[in-house]
Amino acid sequence: MKAKYILGIIAVALGLTACENYFDEKYMDNGDPYISVVKTYDYTLTAADYATIANNATNKALAREMDSIKGFKNRYQNALANVAKNGCFSNNATADMYAPAFIYNKYPQLDPGSIFNLTYLTDDGLPPYLRPYNSASRVVLDITDPTLIPDMLPQPDEGQIIGVVYDDQEALYISEDGYVWQPLVLPANIHLLPAEANGQVINWLRNNFPYAEADQLEVVIRYDEALKHYVAYEYTFDGETWNVFTGVTEETMSFMLDPKKGWAANLSTYYQQAVAGDGNMGKLTIQDFDLEDGISYIWLFDNLYGMKGTAYAKGGPHYGEGWFVTPKIKLKNAVSPALSFDMAMNYGPLPEDGRYEQATVWVSTDYAGDVKTATWTQLPWNEFDGNTGFPDANSWTFFNTGRLDLSAWNNQIIYIGFRYKSLPGQTCSTWEVKNILVNEPEEAE
Repeated sequence: MKAKYILGIIAVALGLTACENYFDEKYMDNGDPYISVVKTYDYTLTAADYATIANNATNKALAREMDSIKGFKNRYQNALANVAKNGCFSNNATADMYAPAFIYNKYPQLDPGSIFNLTYLTDDGLPPYLRPYNSASRVVLDITDPTLIPDMLPQPDEGQIIGVVYDDQEALYISEDGYVWQPLVLPANIHLLPAEANGQVINWLRNNFPYAEADQLEVVIRYDEALKHYVAYEYTFDGETWNVFTGVTEETMSFMLDPKKGWAANLSTYYQQAVAGDGNMGKLTIQDFDLEDGISYIWLFDNLYGMKGTAYAKGGPHYGEGWFVTPKIKLKNAVSPALSFDMAMNYGPLPEDGRYEQATVWVSTDYAGDVKTATWTQLPWNEFDGNTGFPDANSWTFFNTGRLDLSAWNNQIIYIGFRYKSLPGQTCSTWEVKNILVNEPEEAE
């Protein structure tokens, strides 16, 4: 599990404005609760926010410190500056490193124990072999003899790549040992775009690969005048045109406010939503259908009890189907991810009458907004301390499910659906769900 970056210099003042603590801290029947939430906040970075992050004095100090610790001249400092230029985080300037200072400065009034779900752009989706080419700088030398180039370049970092323009030519140099610059020999499918073709990558590919086959992949490196560094992207031919993959993807990371150490990235947490007490249902979405006359919904949000699902209305049972679905959950670099949540069920049918089929949990990798068209795999209630992970008795007492294994979906994007389905003639239960969490076990951190 990745190391956690905690900015100790971002101290949380004792006089922070308090807000009501909605998290139910009781230990559930099946073990420790997995969420400690005061209130959940969701925020998506804007284009201007990346510049704010890059120019933050605390972050600049951290970048200098990282360069010093790692023995680099300015690798982390340049990567931080590129957060503003590129409008995204990168491999050497990650959200867990630099978002805490931004969150603290923007929302200094938040209470210890608060959860901040930050959605942002990162180029971590870029294949690792391309990362050294990206963000490489360029120098222009007034020489005609290329043998002079190595001695005229700045002191390098290990593995650093730099572009050199000289005598109307352009070449890439690399320092594999951090001391000596040497010409970089590119693999056959990686190309440095000629200056005269800059801005015309697709046309250049068409002209140079007129007989490209479907799924053919070529990498083009070019200098970006606006960004003031090189970019290297994969281009794949689909049989008709070349499609670019920039590696920039949208991610969401959870941060927790520690009362002593400040904001810290909760890297072992992939998704969490307290639901109850949050004032809203976050990014959960509801779909109800096939409802019997007499009911108009299955699921609704309740600020005290969380998500409530039932087909009981107007003094009697009805039938129908309702889902609520999480936003996308990226199990990136997951080891042993699992889902847990707190639930209560009352007025439900007996097990032999379909109790376990009335309230079920499902996982999809192709959900696109309609539960009916997605492919779903049921997530069985697991064994946890000898129990089934599902309450056998009717009660309003919240019960923790224990850890429902998600490791079958490691390194995939998933959606989790909670389905309530009652059939004609069945007793209608009321199913309440809160404190939803997808994370790694503590021992895996």
